[in-house]
Amino acid sequence: MEITYAPELLSYMKKRGKRNISVEVASSDHSDFEVTELYLRLVTDDFADYLMQKKRYKGVRTDQGLVLFPPYRLFTDGKIRFFLKKVWIFHSIRQEGIRL
Repeated sequence: MEITYAPELLSYMKKRGKRNISVEVASSDHSDFEVTELYLRLVTDDFADYLMQKKRYKGVRTDQGLVLFPPYRLFTDGKIRFFLKKVWIFHSIRQEGIRL
């Protein structure tokens, strides 16, 4: 599995002082229809350790840090790419190559 980061995401991660990305599944329980999507966030080293030890997340080490996957199966392509989306002052991490 090849994991790459967009340059603007790397600079944002350095500015925030975080090296790890957590991949989580978020779903709505209180809606007329169910919506499930992937939720990506930057996490500290301490929280990454917590996720791996207590929540059984699997860590994939990259040159930049860890990418943490939940204990249940997600479908991944051969290449995963993370990039940064910025709307006005709001930043969010996006990905290509991971599916539910």
